[in-house]
Amino acid sequence: LFARREQMPSLPDDEFYHADLIGLPVYDAGGQLLGRVKAVLNHGASDLLEIHSPGAKSTVLLPFTKAAVPTVDLAAGRIVADPPSGLFDS
Repeated sequence: LFARREQMPSLPDDEFYHADLIGLPVYDAGGQLLGRVKAVLNHGASDLLEIHSPGAKSTVLLPFTKAAVPTVDLAAGRIVADPPSGLFDS
């Protein structure tokens, strides 16, 4: 299935197309880069952001909720996350 971007409807402020999120850098509240969105997954319960951190051997799955991801700024091309403690610890 293919649709040109201009054919897709506009979304409310708190909804996003997966394609717009993939590739965005993810920062914590202090401005530290956590990684980049590799994929947006949904296994039935809710969306998860699959994030690849620089130098990491595996990806991290971050719940795509208001609590864990308070800011998605498409205009600035970035996401600010407040991940659960220990999620990004190596």
